[in-house]
Amino acid sequence: MATIARAAPAGRRYELTLLLLLTLANGVVAFDRLTVAFLAPYIVSDLGLSNAEVGWLAGALSGAVALSAFFGGRLADRTGRRKTILIICTLVFSLGSGAGGLALTFTTLLAARFALGIAEGPMVPIGQTVIAETSQPERRGVNMGFMQMVGAFGLAGFLGPIVATQLADDHGWRTAMFLSILPGLLLALLLAVFMRPDPKTAPAHNEAADNFVQALRTLLALRNMRVALAVAACVTAWLVLQNTFLSLFLTEDKGLSPTTAGWVISMGGIAGIVGGIGLPFLSDRIGRKPVLIWGSLACIGSPLALLLLPADPTLLAGAILIGWLPLGIAPLYCATVPAESVSPALATTAVGLSMGTAEFVGGVILPPVAGQVADSYGLSAVFIICIALALLAGFAALFLKETAPRIAGVPKEA
Repeated sequence: MATIARAAPAGRRYELTLLLLLTLANGVVAFDRLTVAFLAPYIVSDLGLSNAEVGWLAGALSGAVALSAFFGGRLADRTGRRKTILIICTLVFSLGSGAGGLALTFTTLLAARFALGIAEGPMVPIGQTVIAETSQPERRGVNMGFMQMVGAFGLAGFLGPIVATQLADDHGWRTAMFLSILPGLLLALLLAVFMRPDPKTAPAHNEAADNFVQALRTLLALRNMRVALAVAACVTAWLVLQNTFLSLFLTEDKGLSPTTAGWVISMGGIAGIVGGIGLPFLSDRIGRKPVLIWGSLACIGSPLALLLLPADPTLLAGAILIGWLPLGIAPLYCATVPAESVSPALATTAVGLSMGTAEFVGGVILPPVAGQVADSYGLSAVFIICIALALLAGFAALFLKETAPRIAGVPKEA
C-alpha cells in the first residue's frame, strides 16, 4: 500500500507559498517550450521550413524532455536534492530558450530545442511530487492541478501567444526568443530564496528506487501506471499536435493573420486554467476515474469544431475556449494518479515516467508523422488524428483503479 507524506510542519502558509512558486516555475517552463509553436508562422517564413520540420522541432524537444523527466526524477528520488536540481534546470533552460533566437538553420534550431528539453524535463515531475507531499490529502488534486495548469495555461497558454506574436510582429521572432531568458533567471532567484533547503542526508536506501531496471519493473507492474501511461500518451499527443500546427492551420487554412491567430489560441490558456482547477477539484470529490474517462472523451470537441467551423475568429476562439477545458485532466494522469499509486520512494520517478512516456509518444513519435501526413493531405488531417487520440484515451481510462482519498479511503497500489 502506497502512502504520500502529509503536509509539511510549517502548515498552510508554506503549502501556499510553494504552490504559487512552483506554479510560476511551470508557467515559465511552458512559455519557453511553446515559444516556437507560437512563432511558427514567422519562423517558417524566415527559415523556409516544411510542416514535417515543424513537427521535428516539437519532437526533438519532447524527446529530450522524455529522457530527462524520467532520469531526473530518479535522481531526485535517490539524492533528495530537489531544490538544487530545480534551480540548475531553471538556469540552463532559460539560457537554452534564448539560444534558439541565434539559429540560422533548421539544424541549429533543432539542437537548441533539444538542449532546452533536457533542462526542462525534471522540473514538472519534481514540482508535482513536492506539491503532493506538502498538500493535505483533501487538497492534493486541486493543488496539483493548479500548479500544472494555471502555470502552463495561464502564463504560457493565455499570455504566451499574445506576448510572443506581438513582440515578433514589432521586433522580430528572434528578439521574442531572446527576451524569454529573463523570467527564468528571476524564477531561479525566487526558488533559491523561498524554497526550503534540501535535506543534508540522502533518503533512506530503497532497492526499487536505486536500481533502474527494478524501478521500471515495479512501476510497470502496476495497472494504474499502465493506464496513466496510455492516457498520458494519447492526450499529450492531442495537445502537442494542436500546439504545433494550430497557428499554421489558422493562418494557412482559415486565413487569419498571425496576431489574430495568437489571440484565438490564447483562449486555450483560459480553458486550461478553468479546467485545470475545476476537474482536479471535482476528482477530489467524485474520483479520478470518472473525471479521466469523460474528460478524455470530451477532447473530441475541439478538433472537430476547428474542422467544421468557418473562418470566423470569434467562433474559432469559442471552440478552443470550450474544447480545451478537458485538458484539466492532465495533472491527474501525469502526476496525481501516479503519485497516489506508488510508494513515496518512487513518487518522483513515477511522475517522471508518466511525463516521459507522454512526451515520447505524444511529442516525439507523432508530431513528425503528423507533419508528413499534413504535407501529403493538408493540415486538416492533424485534427482528425486528434479525434482518434481522444477516443483511445477514453477507452484506456476505463481500466483505472480509483485512488482519490475520499473515494478509496487511502492511496492504493493499482
